[in-house]
Amino acid sequence: MWSMVLGLPAGILFAVLILPEFAVEFGYIVPILLAFLFACLVVWAWLLRPDKGRVINIVALMFTCGCGLGAGKLVLERLAPWDLQQGQIYHLTGTVSGVPKWGKYSRRIRMEVDCVGRSADSCEVFQSAMPMLWAVVVEVTVSDPKLVLRPGQTVRVQIQSRSSRHYSGPAEFNAAPWLLANHMVARVKLVKSSEVELLDESFLSVDRMRVSLNRHLADKAHVGVSDLSPYPVLLALVSGDRALMDDRHWDVFNRTGTTHLVAISGLHIGLVATFVTLLTLPLFRRWGWLTTRYPASHGALLLAWLVGLFYTALAGFALPTQRALIMLTVFVVLKLTGKAQQLWFGLAVAFCLVLVWDPVACLSMGFWLSFVAVYLILWLIGGAVEKQPASWQWTTVQLGLFVGLAPVLLWSVQSVSLVSAVTNIVAIPVIGFIVVPLTLIWASLWAIMGDSVSFLLQAAAVITDALLWILSEMSSWRYSVWSVGQRSMGSLLLALVGVLWLVSTGLPGRVWSLALMLPLILPQVQGTGTYVVGSGSARILLQGEYTVWSISRSHWPDPVARWQSDLLQHWGIGLSWRDLSFGNTKALWVSSAPVMSEFSLRRDWVGGRYVAAAAYHGLCGRERWSSSGVEFRRYSAAGYGDRCAAGFTIDGKRWLYWPVDGVRAQRAILDALRGEQFDILVVEPGRSRLLLAELLELLTPEARFITMKPLSEAEAMLARRDGIEVHSVQTEGYYFQPSETVTSRQK
Repeated sequence: MWSMVLGLPAGILFAVLILPEFAVEFGYIVPILLAFLFACLVVWAWLLRPDKGRVINIVALMFTCGCGLGAGKLVLERLAPWDLQQGQIYHLTGTVSGVPKWGKYSRRIRMEVDCVGRSADSCEVFQSAMPMLWAVVVEVTVSDPKLVLRPGQTVRVQIQSRSSRHYSGPAEFNAAPWLLANHMVARVKLVKSSEVELLDESFLSVDRMRVSLNRHLADKAHVGVSDLSPYPVLLALVSGDRALMDDRHWDVFNRTGTTHLVAISGLHIGLVATFVTLLTLPLFRRWGWLTTRYPASHGALLLAWLVGLFYTALAGFALPTQRALIMLTVFVVLKLTGKAQQLWFGLAVAFCLVLVWDPVACLSMGFWLSFVAVYLILWLIGGAVEKQPASWQWTTVQLGLFVGLAPVLLWSVQSVSLVSAVTNIVAIPVIGFIVVPLTLIWASLWAIMGDSVSFLLQAAAVITDALLWILSEMSSWRYSVWSVGQRSMGSLLLALVGVLWLVSTGLPGRVWSLALMLPLILPQVQGTGTYVVGSGSARILLQGEYTVWSISRSHWPDPVARWQSDLLQHWGIGLSWRDLSFGNTKALWVSSAPVMSEFSLRRDWVGGRYVAAAAYHGLCGRERWSSSGVEFRRYSAAGYGDRCAAGFTIDGKRWLYWPVDGVRAQRAILDALRGEQFDILVVEPGRSRLLLAELLELLTPEARFITMKPLSEAEAMLARRDGIEVHSVQTEGYYFQPSETVTSRQK
C-alpha cells in the first residue's frame, strides 16, 4: 500500500513539476529513469541480500512511479495550450459551466469542450476522448448583452482567438501555471452576430442556481457598522463565487491573513462536517435500531459526508472543493473502519488520491498550503487524537500555523499578516460554525421558498458585517502586514529548518532557531533603479531608498493601482491605506497626458520601508523639478500643451520618455529638442506614425532604445544602421537599469 501511496505522487510530481522546467522529453527520460532504478535494485539486492518482501515493495514502487509518470504525461498533453490562428473562425462544441464573470462591456463564460474544428462537422483541433476525466476548459468572451448562455447548456458556437495582454514586470503574475491548474487551454471570443446552436440542456444544474444567487445578492443594499458589504462574502462562502468582492474586501482579508476564509476549501467543508456531526450525534444516539447494529457516530459521519458533498456541489465542484471532498472522504473511511489513529497514513492517501484525480493540482499554491497546514496540525497534536482542552489545542494550532506557514508566504508572496493568528482564532469558528451553516440553510430553502426565509440571510449578514468591522480595525494597524521583498530559495530552506527546530519539543537550543529565519524575515533594500514595464502602454518606475516615482497613464479612480501595489510589495515596501496621505489626486483625472506618482517612503525601527504619502503631478504641468537627486524636465511645444515628452537624469545618464502622439505634435516637440542628447529613449507607441529617424538623431552613439512592441523590419534596420541597441518589452520582458543616485537619503 505504501508503494502506491508514495510511487504515484512521486511520478506525477516529477512529470508535472520537474521535467517541464528542463524541457526534457518523456520518451528519453522514462527508460533512463527505470533503468537507473532497476540498477539500484540489483546492486542493493547483491550487497545487502534483502528479503523477498522488500524486493516486491521496491518493484511495486518502481511500477507505481512509472504509472505516475504516464499519468502526468497524459494530462499535460491533454491540457496543452491551443495554438489558434489569429483571425481564423473555429466551431466549438461544449457545455457551459461555472458562473459568468460580469464586466462593464462583456461577460466571460467557461465552457467544457467536446469538439473544436474549422468547420461545424470537424474536430481537427480537439476532440474529447475522455469526457469524464480531466475536463478541458476554454474561456469565451461574449460582448453581445442580448445573448444568454446558461450553465448546463450544450451549444455549438463560432469563436476566434483572443489576444491576451500580459503585464510584464518584476512582480508579474505567471498566468501559465494558473491556466494549466484550472484546465484552461485557451481564451477566445465569440464571433459577433454569429448564431448559437443549442444542442442540449440539462434539466438540473447547480451552476444555474449559483448564477441566481449571484444576481440576488448583487442587488442587496448594505446598511451596517462596517464599510464593507457582507453579501459578496456570503456569496463566496456559499457558492465559491467571489466576483462581487472588490479591492477593499481583498485588502482587509489580505492584511488580516483571512483570505482563505473566502475560498471554499478543506477548512470550510471540514468545519461544516464537524458542525453537522456535533449537531446530529445526540439524535443518532437516541435511534435504537441504529445503535444496536452500528456506533451512533457512523450515522452522524455519513450524514456529515453527504452535507459536504452538497456543499461541494453548491460550490460548482471547483477543483479546490474536489480536493477537500477527497480528504473528507479519506477521513470518514478511516473513522468507519476504526483506523482513525492512522492520521499520517490518511494524509498520505489523501495526497495520493488528490494528485491522481487532478495531477495538475500541484501547480496551485493553495494545494501545497492546504497539505502543509494539515501536516503542521498533525505535527502539533502528535499525529493522533489526544485528550487536551479544546481551547488550548485551538490556540496551539493557530500559532503553529502562523509560524509554520509564514516562511512559505514570505517567499512566495513577499508578505505575511502579523495578526493572522489572532484574527483566525476568532474568524474561523464564526465563519465555520455560524455563518456558513446559516447561509447554506438559507440557500437550500431559498431555492424552494423564496424570500420567505430572508431572515436567515439577514442574520448571517449581520454577523458577517460585525466580523468585517473587527477585521477592518485589525487591518488598519500599520504592522498588520510584514513585507520583505523577493527572497532566494536558500533563505526559505533555512527558515523551514528553523521552523521545524522551533516547534519540535525536546530539541535543545530551540531559541537559536530564530537565527535561521532572519535572512528571510528581515527587510532589505533591493532593486533600486529604473524599470520599464507594461504591455501596450509604458510604465516607468524609479525606485529609490526613500522615494518611488511612477510615470504611466492615469489609473483613476484608484489612487494606487494594483500593478503599483504589487511592485511595492515585491520590493518589500509596506502599504497601509489608513496611514497613507494623498496630495493632488485631481491630477489623476484631469490630466490628459501621463501622470507622475511620487510615493514618499519612511523607515520603521527595524529598517522596514512603508509608504507614508503619495502625490500626483501631470507630466506636462511643470517645466523643471527635482527630487532626491533626480532631475526631471518637460519638453513641449506651443499649441500642444497637453502633449509633451519627459526627461530625467540619473547617474549622469539622460532618459527621454516619448509618449507623444500625432505627427505634427511630434515635429513641434522635436524642434524644441534640437541639440539635446540622450542615453536611453523609451517610446510608447501611439496611433500615428512614429518619427523614428528624427528620434534616433537625439541619441548618443552607445544609447539604448526601449519600445513596448517589436519594431517593424524597416524600423529595426534603421536602428541597426545607427548602431542603436533595441529592447522590446513585449518580447524580451521588462527593462531594468540599476542606479546609485536614487539611494541617497531624501532631505
